[in-house]
Amino acid sequence: MILSFFIERKVDTFQKYKLKNVGVKSLSDQGKHSLVKTLQCSTCGAPMKPSAESIITICNFCGDITAESPVSPHIIVKPLPLQPPEGVDDIRKMELILVPFFEVQAQIDVDAKGYQRRERTESKTVRRGGETHTETKTIIEYRPWRITHHGTQAVRFLARQEFTMFGAGELISNVSKSLGGEPMPFNSTFIKKLASEDSSRSLEALSPEWGQDEAGKKAGEVVYEAAYARAKSEMHEVFDTHVNFKPLSKPALLHQPLLLIRRKIQGRSYRAAYHWGSGKLLREEQPIKNRRLMVFFAILCFLATPVFAQLGYNFYFNSGEEIWALIVFGVLALAGIIGAILLLIRSYKPHKIKSSGAKVSLFDFQKVTVNQPPQPTTSGTGKKAGFCTKCGDPLEPNQKFCEKCGHTVGS
Repeated sequence: MILSFFIERKVDTFQKYKLKNVGVKSLSDQGKHSLVKTLQCSTCGAPMKPSAESIITICNFCGDITAESPVSPHIIVKPLPLQPPEGVDDIRKMELILVPFFEVQAQIDVDAKGYQRRERTESKTVRRGGETHTETKTIIEYRPWRITHHGTQAVRFLARQEFTMFGAGELISNVSKSLGGEPMPFNSTFIKKLASEDSSRSLEALSPEWGQDEAGKKAGEVVYEAAYARAKSEMHEVFDTHVNFKPLSKPALLHQPLLLIRRKIQGRSYRAAYHWGSGKLLREEQPIKNRRLMVFFAILCFLATPVFAQLGYNFYFNSGEEIWALIVFGVLALAGIIGAILLLIRSYKPHKIKSSGAKVSLFDFQKVTVNQPPQPTTSGTGKKAGFCTKCGDPLEPNQKFCEKCGHTVGS
């Protein structure tokens, strides 16, 4: 049976609507619906209680591994071989984490209304007192604006309330745009093999915190938030945002592999996170290069500071009138102190971050059907609108010239 619900609220009642009408359950409510049962070890027959955090259960008596999933359909993006990525040396620890997501294929219709604030300048020539003057003034306009979006898309979102591991934001953004690897049905044998493949490299398979019924509602919230963020990015003020979200199939549980690596370089520990279905680097801590050179120049700056101060003092008091020399050498001495402090701070900074980006927008959700692309942004009249190719200012339908820069539209 096709699930459907409709989200329609003004912006000022968005938070209230989410809590009251969408029906997202609190953590205490979720506990009432969580799966609680006792498993039996297939090797020694001892009772095992599954963890609420993981789909992997280890027998306390014989150490046998049991992997069981109560959700169907359940898909796992097959991890790459547990080997260090190319170019990564000095590995101290490798941890593979199967992160749960829900995927809901749905028909999405978005209609957001508001207005845009636009500024343009007008110049005119006037004569005053027998002289010609050019007067320029800035005109602020507020125009009605509308954003529509239609498409059949796969909405993927984190199946847990919170996930704060290194690279979590980049993983969520990456998964929302692409499946990122080879999908396979849930296979307990495959999970057990991964868990016992190498004792020096750990595996964790996290459980979802929502059931499939809650997942359908949560997907609607995710789309609404993305639509509202899209509207806020294009409008000065949003009047209302309508989202018609119709799931087309049962939500599927999707486990994505996240590989966390710790390595040691020059006595310091650095982390890196990979989407281990595609091998894409999500987030990485990189060492600061030339630390010793920075410290060397910082010491030089400190030593040069009193020299500059003394030179300024000598020039001023020997000549009696060379105040400029005192000012110049005083500025150089102050710059030396500031430069030395900045170099020391830079040299002792633990690392720098390289990130693939963690922002998710409305159009990042993967399209299910290629023949139904999102409709272009339209103005309040419903006709096709666009932006100036020269300055990026929004254009009204049938507008031939840009009011901001005068560029001919379409030329």
